[in-house]
Amino acid sequence: MDTNILEEKMAGNMRDRNTAFQAAESALRAAEKWIAAQANLPDVRDISNSSDTSPLWALNSPDPQYPTITNGTPWWDERDAAWWAANGVVLSGGQALPSVDTSPGGVAAQPVYLIEKLPPSTESLEAAQSLDTSDIYLQVTARGVGGAASTVVVLQTVYKW
Repeated sequence: MDTNILEEKMAGNMRDRNTAFQAAESALRAAEKWIAAQANLPDVRDISNSSDTSPLWALNSPDPQYPTITNGTPWWDERDAAWWAANGVVLSGGQALPSVDTSPGGVAAQPVYLIEKLPPSTESLEAAQSLDTSDIYLQVTARGVGGAASTVVVLQTVYKW
């Protein structure tokens, strides 16, 4: 009997983690769709100006220790749900992608994403090739929550604009 209960709990936890993963993936898709729709990228957010709401951040500027990051912990591990909701782009039903179901069996919170502009590369990966500095790379970090608020999945991707 105890084995069956344990198996049910494990299956429920996996289902919840899968829900959080799918929520984070939906935020990645929404961010990529937003990036692709931009004719010109907005300026990066001025973190010293609390009224600046640009969705584009400088690399690592969401870190609480920015610009001198010494602890080696990624910023997304140091930020809580309230910070994400206040500073990221939260998916909602009014956006191009439908909101995620927050009813029982859905998610505890809507997925959210944040976009960071990567600095230009200084080296080419190909020998004797000049570096193409016209390409802009953006790092998208998405946070999805499962049915339980404690089930969190963070995904990242790099997008060439």
